[in-house]
Amino acid sequence: MNNLEVVNELEKKHNIRVNVTAMMSAQHCLLASLAGATYLSIFGGRVNNMGYNVCEERMKLRKILDDFELKSKIIVGSTREILNIIEWLGAGARVVTVLPNLLSGMIVHPYSKETIQMFLADAAKIE
Repeated sequence: MNNLEVVNELEKKHNIRVNVTAMMSAQHCLLASLAGATYLSIFGGRVNNMGYNVCEERMKLRKILDDFELKSKIIVGSTREILNIIEWLGAGARVVTVLPNLLSGMIVHPYSKETIQMFLADAAKIE
């Protein structure tokens, strides 16, 4: 039995949700979706490292899933940069997997810290 048959059997016969991971293209994801996968995990950082734009792949995939009324949800993983998170969500990913250090980087922006210090310094001059 090949991998796609296993996905189909788990999803359709056993009602077990499957996340097909390590996807690198819309074509990979389409096959997994046709097999019945609930989740499709495309590895955005790796796709970008190969010289392709994962946002374009994700948009192609979303259109294909919609056109064929396939219900799979798209997860984008292999996040490399803070910028990827907003880009990939903006391109329509349902879920983006993120390392904790990238989340920390989203919370504290160096210019925010600098601006707050300027506000505090200005306030101290008033007193």
